[in-house]
Amino acid sequence: MKDHIDAPASLPFDGAAFRQALAARGFRGQVRTDRAARVVNATDNSIYYREPDCVIEPRSAEDVAAAVAAAAEVGVPITPRGGGTGTNGQALAQGVVLDLSRFMNRIVAFHEEEGIVRVEPGVVLDQLNAFLKARGYVFPPAVSTGSRATLGGMVATDASGKGSRRYGRTSDYLVSAEVVLADGRPATVGDLAADAPLPPGPLGQAAALLRDRLPALSGDIARVFPPMNRGLTGYNLDEVRGPNGELRLTKLLAGSEGTLAVATALDLRVVKLPKHFGIAIIGYADSLVALGAVADLLPADPDAIEFLDDRTVHLGKTSPAWPVLEPVLGADLASSGGYLFAEVSADTPEAVADRLAAVERAALAATTRATGLIATQDAAVMAALNGLRKDAVGLMGKGKGAFKGVAFVEDAAVPPENLVAFVAGFRDILDAHGLEYGMYGHADVGCVHVRPLMDMRRPEHRAKIRPISDAVADLARAQNGLIWGEHGKGVRGEYVELYFGPDLFAFLRRIKAAFDPANRLNPGKLVTAFGTDLAVDRIDAIPFRGARDERIAGHTAFAKASECNGNGACFHWDSANEMCPSYKATRDRVQSPKGRAALIRDWLDIRDTGGDAAPAADALAASLATCLSCKACTSQCPVHVDIPTLKAEFLADRYAHRSRPLRDRLVRHMEALTLVAARVPRLANLGMAIAQGGLARAFGLVDLPRFGVRGLEARMRAAGARRLAPGEGLPAGVDRDNAALLVCDSFLGPFEPEVLESAARVLARLGVQVFHTPIQRNGKAAQVRGYLDAFRATRDAAVARIDAYAALGVPLVTVEPAVTMLYRQDYKLEEGVLTSLDRVLMSLADRMPTGAGARFRLIGHCTETSADPGNLTRWQRIFAAAGLALTPQRAGCCGMAGMFGHEAENRALSRQVFDLDWAEKIGAGDEVLATGFSCRGQAERFAGARLRHPVQALEAALRVGTGGAGG
Repeated sequence: MKDHIDAPASLPFDGAAFRQALAARGFRGQVRTDRAARVVNATDNSIYYREPDCVIEPRSAEDVAAAVAAAAEVGVPITPRGGGTGTNGQALAQGVVLDLSRFMNRIVAFHEEEGIVRVEPGVVLDQLNAFLKARGYVFPPAVSTGSRATLGGMVATDASGKGSRRYGRTSDYLVSAEVVLADGRPATVGDLAADAPLPPGPLGQAAALLRDRLPALSGDIARVFPPMNRGLTGYNLDEVRGPNGELRLTKLLAGSEGTLAVATALDLRVVKLPKHFGIAIIGYADSLVALGAVADLLPADPDAIEFLDDRTVHLGKTSPAWPVLEPVLGADLASSGGYLFAEVSADTPEAVADRLAAVERAALAATTRATGLIATQDAAVMAALNGLRKDAVGLMGKGKGAFKGVAFVEDAAVPPENLVAFVAGFRDILDAHGLEYGMYGHADVGCVHVRPLMDMRRPEHRAKIRPISDAVADLARAQNGLIWGEHGKGVRGEYVELYFGPDLFAFLRRIKAAFDPANRLNPGKLVTAFGTDLAVDRIDAIPFRGARDERIAGHTAFAKASECNGNGACFHWDSANEMCPSYKATRDRVQSPKGRAALIRDWLDIRDTGGDAAPAADALAASLATCLSCKACTSQCPVHVDIPTLKAEFLADRYAHRSRPLRDRLVRHMEALTLVAARVPRLANLGMAIAQGGLARAFGLVDLPRFGVRGLEARMRAAGARRLAPGEGLPAGVDRDNAALLVCDSFLGPFEPEVLESAARVLARLGVQVFHTPIQRNGKAAQVRGYLDAFRATRDAAVARIDAYAALGVPLVTVEPAVTMLYRQDYKLEEGVLTSLDRVLMSLADRMPTGAGARFRLIGHCTETSADPGNLTRWQRIFAAAGLALTPQRAGCCGMAGMFGHEAENRALSRQVFDLDWAEKIGAGDEVLATGFSCRGQAERFAGARLRHPVQALEAALRVGTGGAGG
């Protein structure tokens, strides 16, 4: 601040010299100076855009040491990066970004007898807890981004989250860390006894400084550090010195945000996982009333008390969790203005019930009146509640039209007894700026996340960042709290001196100088080295992402790309999660929805400002080439960034004035050619067998499916289903309440008509008179390749046919999930116009005859399962009604995704995606069923497994169970 002068952290980046220095040290990881990697790493979940010069992805501790030493030699700053979910630009930097998430993500060892696990810094929190859960343990700090937050990043910010009143922060579990210091030498950070000899190098210098000067600062530390669960972090001075004079250097490392050293391995203490859990949901008239009731509940000693306001819950009503929650909450709770979620755990259900009863008694005995209360131990309800809370960050990102929840003062914290006054003051600040907002967070520890609804494309809104931040910093100090209570400091390091005061601030700078005297490690964050003139970053001196978005605001076709707020939900670690298969297979963030949205923005920005957009367009095209167009991001991204639709728009733009590849021209007409070939399936199969080499050479197409030899018409006649042409009426005497029309699609109709036959037979057994359409064109392939005019023409014609069929007054039933979702997501047809087979069978479940009692497992189609998770449950209930056992399983994407898996250059990636989860799940055990046509084809292609559609298994079981008689 005043005593600082702005100065560069390094010389201009010399990529050749840096690569040479890396090679000389045997670096084996990836070095990326391409624009795509730099653009994708220029953002996180904050409001900033800061482009690095280079991104490197180390594979080992030796690689990290080589990278840090090379950076020191060349004179370039280097910044470690984990999950990329920071809300304050913690890992945004110029120079070199060290991505520790892509390759250094192994759980190295678990010592159960000691309760210690060793992990590499790129291991994701939920990944670790899935590993530990199978062994009865848990790593307690719980953050809402646990599906993608890395342990290295959690150490860097000393993360806490839900339950921190009982379980504390990440630093409470960090036993030791293997690190690389600023000069490239490795070191071990742990406890150092009061009389232990000092280690060599920077670590020893820092330890000597702490031993010599920390005791004299104890009074300042006691005065400055607030008496609350959330610490000042930024080197944790209040906890570095132990009761016997030992130095707890892990407390120094945790919260240092990569400014002191780079972690390469972490030894973490874990605890026994409670066996049973429960939640009490309590509603109040409004948010302040709810926050005022927190003190009433604390005597019941719940594990955590979480808070959501009515705006956040209203947004949550669009999430997949809401259908589970709505009937549970009831009218009183669903209409409340503020909510507390009190969570408890114990080793028996009875003990959980007792703890929930204590919470209920405390709530009912309080002077603060609740509008409603329910308590539950139901696993599905608790999962939905936790999902709603975890999704709150993303849900606020959806916001209200152009106004989105913006993170920049969202994690301020105060002692819980000051919470109502603090939130009231916070409201006054935002009201004075004319901003709406949403609130949620950890009420029991005084940390309530507040995200103002802003449009950062507007200069007047960007201008509010400074006055609001300053006002909230002053308010938090006045309430004996912090402007940063949970998510680290990042560029908010400019407030460190304000909070610490001049003496402690100077001491922090001396610690930084002992570790990193040249400001090479994440320079400008928290503090800068004593004796240097480098300034700390300022909250309004880093480029705003919204300023770039303002320049491209007119592109309505690509507007969704600008809505990506960097929350990183697409970096979900679990391969069974449907979004995003190309990222999960490669771990390359350029090949992710967030990465693709960033590249779309970059391409538009360069083009609109008159630059040479060709390199940016090529980088974007390369990234989109690995997009499977599976549509999982359309529903699973919290802000619904629909990359497949954006991809189609980009391809339409890209090829508006250039020649198309030969394969594209074939794909445009492939659906029409398929319907012609389906009339002569034997001849078509023979021709494809003869021409397969030529198809691969000329068009790059491999492993194309074979036509069903016994065609659709023959199968439908055998099943007793009559064909209806568009405009044709129903025969006289048809009971419309017991009739249905199967919509035959261009996947199943030509290639697997036996599935449609089974659907017709099962419906007939349930007393339904079945009709069917001819095979319907849908235009999906044309859409995926960006032939948007052709797609729209096909869509409009298809909608006209569907409207004509709908006039018949009987259910129109779809069987193939990809087509069902196309109709819903791209045709915008409501559920009442077309109904999926599982919904129809569910409505007829009471007519179901008893099957043979067989057991099955079911994997749903990723596009449908991501948008409608209930489809798996419906199939389970249908099978149960027939006396059959069905266990639903989620397995992510199979890797086929329409034409993607048939494109020769994508075959290896297609196999890689399949091997992530599908290969294991279709192994030994009960028979696996799959709802998706492409999924069944992929299983046969790569695993030699011929899977059935669930309706085929149901039809066969009912045939056996009824001795072949009709139902």
